[in-house]
Amino acid sequence: MKKVWHKLLLGAALAGLLATAGCAPLAQYVDPQTLRPLSRAERLFREGERLAQAGKVAEANLAYRQAIQVDPNFQPAMRRLAAAYEAQGRRRLAAYFYEQSLARVPEDNEARRALVQVYLALGKADQAAAAGAPLGLTPQPAAPAAQPPLATLWQSFLEEQSVSGLAVGENNVFVTTQGGALYALAKESGEVRWRYAPRDAKPIVSAPVYSPGADQSLVFFGCENSTLYAVSAADGRKQWSFEAQAPIEGSPAVSGDSVYAGAMDGTVYAFDRATGGLRWKFAAQGAIQAAPLVAGDTVYVGSLDENLYAIDAESGAERWHFAAVSGIESTPLLDEDLLYFGANDSRVYCVNAKSAREVWRYPTGDSVYARPMLQDGRLYVTSVSQALFALSPETGELLWRYNAGTFLTCRPGYDRGTVYLVASGDPHLYAIDGATGAELWTMDTGDWPASDPAIVGGVLYLGERDGTVIAYRLP
Repeated sequence: MKKVWHKLLLGAALAGLLATAGCAPLAQYVDPQTLRPLSRAERLFREGERLAQAGKVAEANLAYRQAIQVDPNFQPAMRRLAAAYEAQGRRRLAAYFYEQSLARVPEDNEARRALVQVYLALGKADQAAAAGAPLGLTPQPAAPAAQPPLATLWQSFLEEQSVSGLAVGENNVFVTTQGGALYALAKESGEVRWRYAPRDAKPIVSAPVYSPGADQSLVFFGCENSTLYAVSAADGRKQWSFEAQAPIEGSPAVSGDSVYAGAMDGTVYAFDRATGGLRWKFAAQGAIQAAPLVAGDTVYVGSLDENLYAIDAESGAERWHFAAVSGIESTPLLDEDLLYFGANDSRVYCVNAKSAREVWRYPTGDSVYARPMLQDGRLYVTSVSQALFALSPETGELLWRYNAGTFLTCRPGYDRGTVYLVASGDPHLYAIDGATGAELWTMDTGDWPASDPAIVGGVLYLGERDGTVIAYRLP
């Protein structure tokens, strides 16, 4: 009897101790109700709850994910992630976590009803019916008027890491991911043909570059591990690699038998395409984050040292530089003698490619990261100011402006008079009339787009944050 009283007294004392402000750290490790030590997954989950209550959604989701990494069967975190992703419009991820949650707690009818609605929003009527069957639900598919404006040819899930970029070849779509892998997908079906994942390459933050060749077709990409890789497009085998002195975050550029790449220490490299032999180096004074542009015998590249450089493609000697007011993270566009590029000083510039003389500039309200696009006599520019601008390429005069709901950091696509636009943290694909700027339609893609829309042969390819690549048939 004394032992029982001792336990009760000890429990009461410990509970009182946990309730004091001075013992808050201890309360993170012990349940104050049962005095049971909390598992690491439970501690992470509680931290996620605290962050969610503070309005820190991204941090809360990270804590929930960490809880699942520690305990893959920890259902409360799955449930929270499903609801959080649904609220963000990331419906494929929401469906995945609702499925995982219901596999562990099938009687969670609220989650089941939510999963049915998510399936319907994704256009998966059969899966919605199967999910709703235990509750006697008979969900109805979307009416014809609500059907997506573009037909999905295929969709391929690669890994639970964001897509970084795409390159479309004759038979394959090449995809880099922040998980540190390069994939080759069959262009017609989305089937994975091969995967190449070099050690310590995570993350890859730039798009791959496909280089067809009569002797051998290659795919190039750079990594945070400071290495540039050349991989066979046929089978994914490494042909050569080069280790720089700093991460390579921008895509390389290929012209003839040379490959050009910039690194975060400001070095621009030129390599032999076939062997990887170093031909020359050029030193800027700031990081290179965008892909170079190679046109004729000149390499154009922007730097965070606020300059756009023109470099001799054969020797690496500087021909000229143009000074903006802030760093340049936009790959230039060349049309005849005019160069167009954006900068972090909230401007887009037009510069004469021969004389380096400024022709015009236009204020965009915030940084311009994406390469401008010239189509049908209009220059299209996206800005972090949440706007798409159509400008006169000759004068910089504003033709029209389209206001999005969030940041625009990707280059749009264009096909037969329509601009196809994606925005940060927004699951929609937007179709904009290229002549007037009028919104034609929007379409839910199921998650946040992570790549520039790539349009080839009447098909739009799009990489998403959840690791999915989608191919849409254009009208």
